[in-house]
Amino acid sequence: MAEALIQILIVIFSVLLLGGIIWTLIRRNPRRLSQRQLAAIDGISEVKRLSVRPFMFWLERFFISRESLWFDQDFIYVFSGQKLAARYKFEQILTLEATKIRINHARIWRIRFAGGASELERGGANKPEQDGVSEYKFVPAASIFEPSFKEFLQILREKNREAIKTESRFWETV
Repeated sequence: MAEALIQILIVIFSVLLLGGIIWTLIRRNPRRLSQRQLAAIDGISEVKRLSVRPFMFWLERFFISRESLWFDQDFIYVFSGQKLAARYKFEQILTLEATKIRINHARIWRIRFAGGASELERGGANKPEQDGVSEYKFVPAASIFEPSFKEFLQILREKNREAIKTESRFWETV
C-alpha cells in the first residue's frame, strides 16, 4: 500500500513539475509585447526582444534581473511586468559585458546605463542603483530562430562602439 502511494505521489509531482516548466517557458518568454505594453511605448510595433528568462527551477531570479528588455532602432525599453519601467538611448549605455555565470549553457550579460538616463520615473523598478548607474543582468534572446541579439549588437556598434566590453561568441550572433 505504501509503495503504491509513493508511486502516485511521484507521478503527481512529475506532472506538476513538467507543467510548471512548460508554463514558465511559454508564459514568461512572449514573442511579442502585449497591447498594454505597446501603448506604453507610444505604439511602436517594431520592438524586438533582447532578453529571455531561462528556467532553473525558479532560482534564476537570483542571477538575472526580473525586468524584461526590448529594443528598437532608437531605444532600449525595460519592462517590469506589464509596466514600462525605463527607456534608454543606445548612447547612454556605459558597458555591455558578459559575466562568468551561465544558466542552462546560456551566458548572462550585464548592461549598465548612465545615471539619470531613464526618461521615465524610477518608482517601481527592481534594479540596483549606485551613483546614478542602472544595471541589468539578462540572458540574450540569441538563437537560430531569433537573431535579435545580433541586431542589437549591430545597432550598438553603430551608435556606441566603446560600450561593448565583451565580444559575443558564434552562437550568440547566429
